Amino acid sequence: MKWLNRIFGRKEIASTITFDGIDAWLDTIPGALFRGLSANASRLYGEIEKICDRLKQNTSELRDAEPTEHIPAPIAKSGLATRNKMVKHLNYLVEKMSIPTQTDYKTVLSFHRTTTSRMDFALAMSRKNIYCVRSLFPNEVGKAVSNLDRLKILLNQLIAPLTEKESQIMDLDRAPEIVRSVKGIKSAIDREKGVVNDREEGAFALEKRIEVDEERMRILEEGEEWIQFKELETKLSSSEKKLSMLESDIYKLFSPINKTLKLLKKQDETGRYTLSHKDRRILSSILSSPIHVLDENLADFLRTLQNIIEGDILPLKGRGREKVVRWINSLSDIEISSIKRRHDSLQSEIEEDKGRLSNITILKDRREIERTIVSIEGQLTQLREEIERSKRHIASLEEDLADEMRLLVKTLERIAGKKIDVKFELNQNV
Repeated sequence: MKWLNRIFGRKEIASTITFDGIDAWLDTIPGALFRGLSANASRLYGEIEKICDRLKQNTSELRDAEPTEHIPAPIAKSGLATRNKMVKHLNYLVEKMSIPTQTDYKTVLSFHRTTTSRMDFALAMSRKNIYCVRSLFPNEVGKAVSNLDRLKILLNQLIAPLTEKESQIMDLDRAPEIVRSVKGIKSAIDREKGVVNDREEGAFALEKRIEVDEERMRILEEGEEWIQFKELETKLSSSEKKLSMLESDIYKLFSPINKTLKLLKKQDETGRYTLSHKDRRILSSILSSPIHVLDENLADFLRTLQNIIEGDILPLKGRGREKVVRWINSLSDIEISSIKRRHDSLQSEIEEDKGRLSNITILKDRREIERTIVSIEGQLTQLREEIERSKRHIASLEEDLADEMRLLVKTLERIAGKKIDVKFELNQNV
């Protein structure tokens, strides 16, 4: 009949279910798998209760019984002590035993485990001690042991419909937890997708703000004021380059006699030759920054320098001496005042153009737009990174969800003993 029950049980179990219907499906499983469990439990509960009453009576009789005569003293002493222990254990068993009213498999299993454990405790005595008690109280102990054996038989009959179905019972207990896990992962995915959606909307808004600011920038740069600003900026750059080139040329004017000037300075410092205060100042200016000598009377200094060389005050000889003299003569022919005027004119133009540029507000407006765009772009970059992290998290959760769904299907199939088709896409959109 067992194989027939298994066949009928499988037919009663639905092969196609929705994810939302799993809990209801699981509720139908015990009735299909454990056929007759409820009727069997209801019948046996009554018999177990009667056995419990008889055990109470047996315990009272054993507690009040007098030992048989002609028992050796050592056996009597041990038997009486063990009798008290047995009475205590039996009282614990019958007082703690509570016959359940429910007949589902969980209640039946729990009652069986608890009662069996207490019976083992009640009989947790050595054979020698039990022999001693039986020797003193054969009838009372015999009745108690007989009823305990009967209780054990009834308990085994109680779980008979559940035997050889331990793995299915374990899966029945595990399935709701897996269902909760699937729901939890799905809820986490939905929450994270909501976060991604909110962040993408935020990114879109930032992109629109950048477009607006870039359009403001375009309009600004196409305006007349900006064109004038760029022209003035170009003019300023050109003047600064001209000034730089002019100052470079001034440096080059004195570079061929630089060593001679340094030698003269050394002669002055050591007292071999003493320059006037004015010549010493011009000499120092040429060596440190030739541009500053534009404000000096260079002609007098050049004549003094020429006289010093021609007077052999400096240790210059031959072609080197002649070369220095020629260069001093060429410097004397240069109109320093015109160079100074050109230098001063460029400096004046540069300062004037810088002043005009500083008064133009459009540059401030453009820089403010640029700062705004840079700030928004930074926010946008951070938001996009957060979106990518969330998407990676969603992908990981979806892998976990797929694993849990496969585990759930396999668990349900082991419970049913056949192929089960779970429609995950309904309602829950799992």
